[in-house]
Amino acid sequence: MQQAITSYLRVALTPFVLAGLAACSTSGIGTTTVAADGIEQGKLPCPQRRDTERAPASYYSRLNPLPRTATNLEQGRLLYLEDGKPMSCASCHGVKGDGAGAPGLSLVPSPRNFACAETMASITDGQMYWVIQNGSGDFHLIARQGAQRVERPGRGTRSTAMRAHNEQLSEADVWQLVLYIRTLPSSAETHAPD
Repeated sequence: MQQAITSYLRVALTPFVLAGLAACSTSGIGTTTVAADGIEQGKLPCPQRRDTERAPASYYSRLNPLPRTATNLEQGRLLYLEDGKPMSCASCHGVKGDGAGAPGLSLVPSPRNFACAETMASITDGQMYWVIQNGSGDFHLIARQGAQRVERPGRGTRSTAMRAHNEQLSEADVWQLVLYIRTLPSSAETHAPD
């Protein structure tokens, strides 16, 4: 079953990957990459407005139960950069968390800009956990599910391409990702160009 789901997701996400790669264009000496929503790569709004619905109260108020240790942060970093299946978080959200991953360039709205401290300050650990586990994407809306209609509380009408990772990631994996993602705003400030 897991293999069938993984194969389906690879097929389902291939158009997003190809569209994202096609959105990259070279101009003159440097490279300028523009997302489908017209925002230049690496210049997503900060703060970034989203209509993502709030997680159920039982999730929204959760605090990350894992301590912020070097081991948990490193595991979260590895999951973010490399270990995602069928794609890593960095594929869409960018290595720096700025929403500038190549597949994400074709998405409207653009992927969440984790490098924006103001945006991230308004998102609870529980909200991040909920979205990573359950997604907030259009194909999760009941109207798009066809015959298998599954009730998914917390879905908005203006969705994103964020899919659920509840079958690929354990609870500990998700909390390690949340810990790592929380470091991205400070990393962006440290590595910001002059």
